[in-house]
Amino acid sequence: MSASSLGRERVPVEHRLLGLDKRSFPYALFVVAVFLVATVVIPRVNDAIDWDDPVRAGEQLALTDTIAFTPVTGWDVERGYRVGAGGSTVQSGEATVVGDGVTFDVVPGTFDGTPAELLDQIAKVTSATGDPTFRVDGEPATITTTGGDVGVIQTYSSVNGDGLVAAFVLDGEGLQVTAYGPPTQMRAAAEDIQDMIASIRASGADGSAG
Repeated sequence: MSASSLGRERVPVEHRLLGLDKRSFPYALFVVAVFLVATVVIPRVNDAIDWDDPVRAGEQLALTDTIAFTPVTGWDVERGYRVGAGGSTVQSGEATVVGDGVTFDVVPGTFDGTPAELLDQIAKVTSATGDPTFRVDGEPATITTTGGDVGVIQTYSSVNGDGLVAAFVLDGEGLQVTAYGPPTQMRAAAEDIQDMIASIRASGADGSAG
């Protein structure tokens, strides 16, 4: 490399600051700004925005085309599809609502066994989560919805909180119902949880109760 080419690569003294090329500063500052926005500003804005999708009186969430339940008014919908006007169902699937620190979740899925068999299957999966403090409390009990459908329910506890699991089989569809949260909140929400489980219903194609 010639002496003349080395000379062309040197940064002119008027563009140098602490040995750096001042002309590169705008690009470097832009990269730093993008980094700060992505790693600091956006996460803080996201954390500052409360999730707010409260259930209004009379609203239902569609679990399948023919099965729905009525969440408690004021609880927030985290996941799910509302039943439309006149009982129409455009979309359906898993539903999750939260209220006062308690999470209530319903997962539908094809199942051809009994509610007791479904509950046993759920318990095996749940107890295999690797939580050494997980403990099933007592024997399964029978629970009946206001529509007369019979399922089974069982409570459990762990260091992460208390909970319950209920299972129903309606129209060849297995419903896994779970509710969990801190012990105090679970006790306070016991009636709301019972009401939501009891509200599970299957409807005919014409929207009438099954």
